[in-house]
Amino acid sequence: MSWVTGNAGFGPVGGLYAARRAVAAARKHGVGLVVATELGHTGRLGAYAELIAAARCIAVIFGTGPQRGHIVAPFGGIDGRLSTNPIAYAVPNGKAPVVADFSTSALPEGKVRSARNLGNRLPDGVLQDPAGNPTRDPNVLYGKPPGSLLPLGGANFGHKGYALGLLVEAMGTLLGGGEIDDASRTGFNLTILAIATRPGFDPSTGRMVRYLRSARPLDPKRPVMVPGDPERLARRHTTVDVDEPTWREMVAFARDLGVELPLQ
Repeated sequence: MSWVTGNAGFGPVGGLYAARRAVAAARKHGVGLVVATELGHTGRLGAYAELIAAARCIAVIFGTGPQRGHIVAPFGGIDGRLSTNPIAYAVPNGKAPVVADFSTSALPEGKVRSARNLGNRLPDGVLQDPAGNPTRDPNVLYGKPPGSLLPLGGANFGHKGYALGLLVEAMGTLLGGGEIDDASRTGFNLTILAIATRPGFDPSTGRMVRYLRSARPLDPKRPVMVPGDPERLARRHTTVDVDEPTWREMVAFARDLGVELPLQ
């Protein structure tokens, strides 16, 4: 087990370094565990998991954020006490690894922000207002006082998402030497686990994937997929849609930093 300090630098730089270090340890010892603390925003955890899977290791990654990002209520509670605490994993399978990356909240904060920017309503069972009443209005999360996201599973089954969120907190914050209620903490933590696989492991993953995809689909036009398939399909597109408010923010940041943006 080893520790990496990001010194509040660019999150993906620390994340990539930690992932490669975990792979190196796994190749030497069979298992590599790296805890990276004080990182800037780390972005999509699945990217680090894919890197590890490409090195023929199974990846498991936990990510936590500072107290200012505690927008997820504990199951049965009202006030935010957890971040969205994502978990990512990847299983080697040649050029098409099985990759999952999901928040332990009912919806990632980015999806709520996108719905707000687009003027859309949220699904039921995702958000509650400051009094604990269910709401579909994404603006509630950014109000004063703010609402809170529910754990994965919502009001009825959120005990499962809550339990997963606590696991992430233990693996990411506590294992990294931090405290969940430390208001002075500003950075993000990653705990990255890489597990070396035996020779010929990939064909077993391929067999598992084929077996899962062989299930009859509910909708014949939508065949059964495995985690990672939707992202690979999305990468075939050459454009990325960005809502207008987000684009305006990007333009403002680029102007301040002297960065040239592509034409809209």
